[in-house]
Amino acid sequence: MFNKNLSVMIKRLAFLSLFILLVFSCEEDIAITFKDTIVSPKTTADIDILYPKAKENHTVAKQMNNEIEGYIAQQINFKDTTNTLSIKEAISKFDSQLNQFKADFPETPQEWEISIEGEVLLQTPEIICVGMSSYMYTGGAHGNDRIDFLNFDTKTGGLMTITDLITNIDGFSKLVETHLKKEIETNKNDTIEDYFFGQGFILPESIGFNDIGVIILYNQYEIASYAQGITEFVIPYNEAEPFLTIMPL
Repeated sequence: MFNKNLSVMIKRLAFLSLFILLVFSCEEDIAITFKDTIVSPKTTADIDILYPKAKENHTVAKQMNNEIEGYIAQQINFKDTTNTLSIKEAISKFDSQLNQFKADFPETPQEWEISIEGEVLLQTPEIICVGMSSYMYTGGAHGNDRIDFLNFDTKTGGLMTITDLITNIDGFSKLVETHLKKEIETNKNDTIEDYFFGQGFILPESIGFNDIGVIILYNQYEIASYAQGITEFVIPYNEAEPFLTIMPL
């Protein structure tokens, strides 16, 4: 009787172990491959969009696509804070606004333009970093450029925040500040105080990752004046590693 029960128990444990192994194997082997998706509609506004779209049909891929497409829609209609529009709906709304503007001011030569481009900068078993560059012109002296980084958790497809990526914000901030000072002194002959208008140092709104290191990028108006343009540099992984929750490479 004892041997029979022991045999049953061993079989159950073996089955459970196999089940757990399969579950973890499935999690580790979730495939994410991308294809370039082009959106160039026939609209009054000049609109061109190119972005990476996950080809798979599983939950992680769908979540990533939702996040990327939601970001694009929000860039097109930056006044919409609900983040519920699709790319098609956002384009339609943007073009309707231009057509209404032209109807109200028929003599204006005004043309509106949107250009959005995304690319996968880094893909590892832990993280996928997608860089998104957007340009919008709706009149005035110049258009608006912006670059953002979308960092995805490969297990969930969700976006990772800076606190998900950085273990010690204060220590990482000091590292970035040191590199920023070198960048400013080398290329611009300014001081860091000029960039933060006499205020304290701040991290950029988003950070990215590539095969070299951590991408630090400040958009126009984020620090300094518009004339300073985008401020960008890369911190090598051997310096950033102590502050990262993951090691991309």
